[in-house]
Amino acid sequence: MAMQDPAIIRGLYAITPDRTDDDLLISQVEQVINGGVKLIQYRAKTIGKNQRKIQASALKELCDKRNVRLIINDDIELSMHLDTFGVHLGKDDDTINKARKILGPKKCIGVSCYNSIDRAKEAHKERADYIAFGAFYPTSTKSHAPRASAELIAQARTFCKLPIVAIGGITLENIPSLLEKDINAVALISSIFKYSSLASMVGSLIVFAYSINLDNAILSVFLFVTFVIILYTHRENIVRLKDSKETKIKL
Repeated sequence: MAMQDPAIIRGLYAITPDRTDDDLLISQVEQVINGGVKLIQYRAKTIGKNQRKIQASALKELCDKRNVRLIINDDIELSMHLDTFGVHLGKDDDTINKARKILGPKKCIGVSCYNSIDRAKEAHKERADYIAFGAFYPTSTKSHAPRASAELIAQARTFCKLPIVAIGGITLENIPSLLEKDINAVALISSIFKYSSLASMVGSLIVFAYSINLDNAILSVFLFVTFVIILYTHRENIVRLKDSKETKIKL
């Protein structure tokens, strides 16, 4: 393994959603970081190359300032140019060997294995730093993504000691069942970046307070990040509540 500390790949792994608004993306990522996330993957599939450079550069500056590690999805050259923590490769991207030659021996290289144990074996053989399985649940990010199973993790552990990341449709409701498996991290996109209901502020606070008494660090951090993002989303509502100007519900 090239990465010096595989324990870095653990807990919550936030993957950015597609955003055409640069300021909105940076603001949302900053709130995720405020919640305690230490590993961010920049993933942008719907914007042009120049805008990707602008967004990635801004994220690198933010992550460096906050001591957060940034991984670039599907762009070895961009990762090298910005000197990010590493790169994440899919089945249609460049090979691990090519990434290693360009980025050097100390950079982190992660690989999507979807629901393929053969791809996991290949990634392990080529000395990837972590592997990712998924989607474990239906996901809006990749509606046609192949479905992975819990048995896949058990199979991978028979030959692989690399960190394993679970991805795809992971929510507050299904995260506990994944945590029972031998995984190191859970990757989140929609569940961590999209919140709108004011009532969720109260609900998330209650659930987070309850989780403090649980012996489950990943779940506790996830709930705390959720709560921070919800508070930020509703910051204007909070100001109006403080000033007694919030619109009241009419029955």
